[in-house]
Amino acid sequence: MAPGADTNQGSNALTSTLLFLITLTVFWVSPVHQVTESRYSMLLSQGLLEHRSFALDLYNIPRLEPVYHDHTWKNGHIGQLELVGDRFYYYLPPGSSVLSVPFVAVLNMVGISARNPDATFNPDGEIKIERILAALLMAALSVVLFFAARLVLPRSWSVMVALGAAFGTQVWSTNSRALWADTWGLLLLGVVVYLLLADELARRRLKPVLLASLLSWTYFVRPTNAAAILAVSCYILWRRRQLFLPYILTGIGWLLLFVLYSWIHYRALLPTYFRVNKRLSFEHFATAVAGNLISPSRGLLVFVPVTVLVLFIALKFRRSLRSRPLFYLATTISGLYLLVMSTFNPWWAGASYGPRYLAPVIPWIALLAVLGLDALRRVGESNIRALVIAGSLLLSLSVVINGVGAISHRAWAWNTYGDIDHDPKKVWNLRHSQILAAFLHPPLPDEFPLLTDRLELSSPQAEKYLRFGWSGAEQGFRWTDGSEAAIIFAMDNPEELKVEISLTPFLVNGRHERQRLEILMNDVSIQSWELRSDQGKSYEFRLPRATIQKRNVLTLRLPDAASPNDFKISTDERRLGVAVHWIKVSHVIN
Repeated sequence: MAPGADTNQGSNALTSTLLFLITLTVFWVSPVHQVTESRYSMLLSQGLLEHRSFALDLYNIPRLEPVYHDHTWKNGHIGQLELVGDRFYYYLPPGSSVLSVPFVAVLNMVGISARNPDATFNPDGEIKIERILAALLMAALSVVLFFAARLVLPRSWSVMVALGAAFGTQVWSTNSRALWADTWGLLLLGVVVYLLLADELARRRLKPVLLASLLSWTYFVRPTNAAAILAVSCYILWRRRQLFLPYILTGIGWLLLFVLYSWIHYRALLPTYFRVNKRLSFEHFATAVAGNLISPSRGLLVFVPVTVLVLFIALKFRRSLRSRPLFYLATTISGLYLLVMSTFNPWWAGASYGPRYLAPVIPWIALLAVLGLDALRRVGESNIRALVIAGSLLLSLSVVINGVGAISHRAWAWNTYGDIDHDPKKVWNLRHSQILAAFLHPPLPDEFPLLTDRLELSSPQAEKYLRFGWSGAEQGFRWTDGSEAAIIFAMDNPEELKVEISLTPFLVNGRHERQRLEILMNDVSIQSWELRSDQGKSYEFRLPRATIQKRNVLTLRLPDAASPNDFKISTDERRLGVAVHWIKVSHVIN
């Protein structure tokens, strides 16, 4: 029995139950959700449940003009749907959808589905399923890591490791927010970590078929998990050679089944997303490595600063670790993920929060934390008090930073202030980092565009005038998102201006019946209204010459902005104020 380990199974069960309920509750009530690339993944689960088919054209999905994007033909702007011949397939890895089938079946029983009765896609149902399932899976991960820590650590320390992993990492800020490809992968890797540690401590015999199956499915949910598969396979060959044959044969069996699936549906050995030559590039490798580690908006060491202390303690006490082979395995896998994800294109992970691509290192960092804390506790380091204080501060900072991603809509909207995929250099902007975006408006550009004609807010030309607080363009309008939205424009000859603005307020009959709107010009209050009709209307006001500069910021302040999700109208979590159709600025003719 490991020193400090507790055999009181009843106490462990109670603690793990409380841990599960606490993490699940926090994940559930955190308001920001990030259903982006996983959109349609639960419709695929629905298709497997109803039609036993991976093809999605069995549902009434509009067939759009094909667009070649991301190395394949997509269904118009719907990047999640790949065209293979005349059929639609979910472009991203299918593993999460397959594993989610039982959960989708249960939710169908209570009326939640990703498809409508007319077989059209139900985005609200998709989001509801992902919200529930992501929260459940990440709460389960916290329990798995608790039991892994309990193999060597006291209960209180084990709870700290589990809560730290749950709230101080991408688990809270990203993987509990939607069913990202790594959400299922994290849980599977957490179980792998538990099994390896239990085997190393002679607490549980390692079952090679189970281990190989878990690792195989990490690949099916995201191919970059091949990094862990490679390292663990070498570890098994080194440490448990007698288990290697059944282990490798099981892995080969799963791979052959996957190849068969791919050949049936894609007429290729691997689906498009899994083909290395399509996904990886060394063009920006050095920049990507640095970015994945220290970028103000994507760096692992910035968003999970406690990682620095975990690595320091594990390295400092490496000679006293209960299992140095697992130390080498965990550090090797973490390094491999860093290298692989730094060749991934785009390395900055698109619209997301923080180091999303490095989420798979979390279970391995947790393993290093368990080994390091165990060694620290046993050795009795003279500086243990200082290390505990430093650890508490860094862990608290990690929790706050990842809490921002789960709670702040402004931090999530950072992705749209100058689309990150069109301007990836923004990940290096410290003043406009994603963390600070929760508290500060983005800095103003050096040059402001001239506004000389009526500006249609839904047009592509409007983008250069919009600063913050705006949602994406819709048919003929654009919603404000949040309590403030700003338009910037330049004037060659500052003089009195007349402004006309056409808008429609967000109101809910009987529950949200007013929308206050205040207009500010360069921080000077100009006009205010109390909007109580949901009919579109044009409003006019004057901008005095004294308020006008060569570079101008026109701000719409909306203290009553609210989310449709708050009123159970839909799962739309944007804080809507007004839908602006157009704005026109003209000189006053005396």
